[in-house]
Amino acid sequence: MRPDRRFSDAPPGFTPEVRWVERASELAEVLAPPAWTTARVEAWLDWADGLPADLPPDAPAALALEAADPLLAGGPDRYARRLAAWGLALGAFEDEAAARLFRGELFAALTGGFVAIGARLPFGARVAPLGGDTAAAPDAPAPEIGSRAFEAAARALRAGRGLAAGLPAGVAQRLAAIAQAVIRCEGDRAACASLEGNQALARAAHAAREAGFTDAAIAAAVTLGRAGLEVAAPADAAPPQRLTAVAPAGAVASGSDAARAAAALGWETSALTLAFAADDAARLALLDVAPRGAVSALAFQGQDGFDAEAFAAAARLAFLALDLDGLTGFLADAADAHRRRAARPVALAVAGVAELLAARGLAYDSGEGRAAAAELHALAAAEAQAVGHALGGAQALRLCAYDDPEIALRLGGATMGLAPWPGPVTLAETADGAMIRTLAEPALMAAHAAGLDPDALRLALLGHRTLAGAPGVGHEALAARGFTSHEIAAAEAALPDAADLRAAFAPAVIGAGFVADVLGAPAEALADPRFNTLAQAGFAAAEIAAADAFALGGAAADLQPALREALRPAGEIGLAARLAMLRAVEASACAPATALLVLPFDADVDAALAALGEAAAAGVRAARIVRAPAPAGFALAIPPPRAARPAPPPTERVVERFVEVERSRRKLPDRRKGYIQKASVGGHKVYLHTGEYEDGELGEIFLDMHKEGAAFRSLMNNFAVAISIGLQYGVPLDEFVDAFVFTRFEPAGEVEGNEAIRSATSILDYIFRELGVSYLGRDDLASVDPQQLNADGLGGGKADEPTPQAAARLISKGFSRGAAPDNLVFLPLAKAPGASRGADVCPACGDLALVRKGQSLICQTCGERAPQAG
Repeated sequence: MRPDRRFSDAPPGFTPEVRWVERASELAEVLAPPAWTTARVEAWLDWADGLPADLPPDAPAALALEAADPLLAGGPDRYARRLAAWGLALGAFEDEAAARLFRGELFAALTGGFVAIGARLPFGARVAPLGGDTAAAPDAPAPEIGSRAFEAAARALRAGRGLAAGLPAGVAQRLAAIAQAVIRCEGDRAACASLEGNQALARAAHAAREAGFTDAAIAAAVTLGRAGLEVAAPADAAPPQRLTAVAPAGAVASGSDAARAAAALGWETSALTLAFAADDAARLALLDVAPRGAVSALAFQGQDGFDAEAFAAAARLAFLALDLDGLTGFLADAADAHRRRAARPVALAVAGVAELLAARGLAYDSGEGRAAAAELHALAAAEAQAVGHALGGAQALRLCAYDDPEIALRLGGATMGLAPWPGPVTLAETADGAMIRTLAEPALMAAHAAGLDPDALRLALLGHRTLAGAPGVGHEALAARGFTSHEIAAAEAALPDAADLRAAFAPAVIGAGFVADVLGAPAEALADPRFNTLAQAGFAAAEIAAADAFALGGAAADLQPALREALRPAGEIGLAARLAMLRAVEASACAPATALLVLPFDADVDAALAALGEAAAAGVRAARIVRAPAPAGFALAIPPPRAARPAPPPTERVVERFVEVERSRRKLPDRRKGYIQKASVGGHKVYLHTGEYEDGELGEIFLDMHKEGAAFRSLMNNFAVAISIGLQYGVPLDEFVDAFVFTRFEPAGEVEGNEAIRSATSILDYIFRELGVSYLGRDDLASVDPQQLNADGLGGGKADEPTPQAAARLISKGFSRGAAPDNLVFLPLAKAPGASRGADVCPACGDLALVRKGQSLICQTCGERAPQAG
């Protein structure tokens, strides 16, 4: 075949200039188009670094790589020459002149900004080795959500792309503790996820912040915990970068557990693509290994309209280049090329569709806009199909709508994947490398199409860039409130880079001393990123808003309705409009156009599941959840941890102690008090029930094991009966504690659910540690200082000032049968060695249990000897 001559004969439209670009290891001198940004030039240089340099035998001298044009480090011309040489060798071109014409056309299209090619994939990822029948395909079909294959892939993806990805295990544990604090909390989900209501969560969040985690990461961990998910441990091996899975539309619409798990995975990683049918998942897998390229639609829109013929020629040229790109380097002859072409995928996309619609004055969310996008894709698909048939093949893929940030950057930041454009205001690079706010080219085209003066549009969207003559907050009004020319000049110098007037008048810009001394702002308010200097100076919100629009623009409401709708940025385009656009063009697309479900930063897993359901109901074929980054200055109100309660001062105690052991069995009362402690030892749940005598002494225990074998459960139950009988016959509890703590057997390890004990060497070790801490005051057996724990397991209070607590927190209302009213409070009594002599209140424990034995007063509760009356 012979390409059309269209781009190579036209002048390039620019004179290359020398640019100095900082690469990874050097400062490179590069010839580049003058209008291209440094980031765009770097993207082309990175692409050129990965280009192969192999040519077929007997390649024409006119296509030698050494003679390549030096523009953009020679990358575009070397790419065009190599494809032309291989196309000639494989019979794609009828003669050498046709190959040279192809080289000239492709070079002009690449450097003119009409076409961009994606990074070349590794050899094995494109086509099967010689002798194979088809193109390279995934090793296994995409897993379906809820299956074991999906669960395994999800674990690997969370480890590699989750919240703790790339962190050392010890550091990641700080983040994992946040989610665990929410999961282990019993009660209302909202209260458990509250930093004010859940003290364990507040302590974990404070520790994570001290470890260097951002408040955004802490908030994400809280959201995971609220969804019942723990933070996955980071992966040791190279993790997967993305995952494609099948999510039947019915399962998503019903909100099944499998769909919720998939939504949570997508929410956390932003790397999960869900296809609503198995065939579409297979096409997405082919898209991952296909040579990629794109044609810029905006490049063919001029003042006189859209050049459809030039766009069609660019589509044919780009598709031919991608077709040859997948076959070069190793095929034996033209017959082999024809055999492989039938199954090998090629993925051509149309970029800049949203910009083109804006330039034409068509709203993205309109029937006319969707019709124009569909017509554009149908034209490109027809041209690709014509080239494919001319080459004698029927490629598995042709025209696709996908997102590729690298290709988009090489085309000047054009949108891809049918996403809405960012908006009419963009950043432009000046000659000295500075970035300034300016109007995007489509906005100027839209103004011309609507008959509006571009300068009027600039004033409406960019403002006057000065406060001279501004309503509300002008120079005179500022001077009347104490601002001098120095502060006004500093604020106006910051206007080009400021998002609003609040940022331009920030204390760091105009001077914190002026704001504090003249305007009277408190010192602690200056550190708040939300502080508004103009509000502190007495300006009303309406005055600030009017001056903001005058100085910085944003007055789109004053534009013509049609123009205002055409210039709406992506932030104002809803999900329904995006899904409708995808549906409009999928008839021409060879693979599903993945809908990007962009969620706000503070959205939870339920919002992600709802977005997936909306996408499935809209009829799109695939979707991917993307969570927006945290806003600038995002901060959580994490309460400081409660101060640790200091140890009480040592007091003089009597060492002698009277212990009376009855020979008969001491029966427990029929209605007895006690407590139930639920915990997990090494992943095995255990429930400890206690029964007490009237004086609070332990009289019995019961042990329940969760999901254990019948033999082990029976043995533990009978062991508890034996301990209970021993206690009732007078065996001291401390004898049992000394006998069974530190025993070692499985299960053992980390203890979850008990604030005082964090690890145990066995089930028995844990049980008797708990009994020793709770009934004997054996603080040495606890993992933390029990003085730091309240009755509810949470720290707080001051040691020198007992804190009253509601009786309902300490006394069972059911046990007391309502005898203890809710307004009764319990006030712990400190030891009072100086209590009045002869009193019947124990000075050690505060109990009314003193009895006379011989010449001494002995407390029946704690055994303390009280001073005698003189």
